[in-house]
Amino acid sequence: SGTLIAQNPYEQARSADINDIASIVELIKPLEDSGALVKRSRERLEEEIGYFSILERDSRVLACAALYPYEAECIGEIACVATHPDYRGAGRARQLLDELLAEAKALSLTHVFVLTTQSTHWFLEQGFEAANLDDLPVEKQQLYNWQRNAAVLRRAV
Repeated sequence: SGTLIAQNPYEQARSADINDIASIVELIKPLEDSGALVKRSRERLEEEIGYFSILERDSRVLACAALYPYEAECIGEIACVATHPDYRGAGRARQLLDELLAEAKALSLTHVFVLTTQSTHWFLEQGFEAANLDDLPVEKQQLYNWQRNAAVLRRAV
């Protein structure tokens, strides 16, 4: 028999589904309001829910993150990384990042990137490095929001 070693055995990471949208909206709204995250409409979340993973305990969403693959370029975007304020500082975002990196590897992506305005230091601690706009998929370069002026970071999968 195997041994499960978990920081908290009552928490599990899984792919998000349509039933998680209200919880994700509640989780990310304060970060959107502060400018830390790009605003996403409920409709956009519904369309993109398949890209999201969540960490939950007792059906409560504690953290979320998304991986948007650009398979033609073998790169993916990590986005919308958020942890509930009551549950920060215990490695939950790192746990979700690890899940998304494993997913990126399974999709044969070679790198992931992130655009961040407030979490550069955290992503650098997770092995990301400063990158240039040119390192992004062309489609993402064209959508880059210069007013937001986000740092471009990337790392190998």
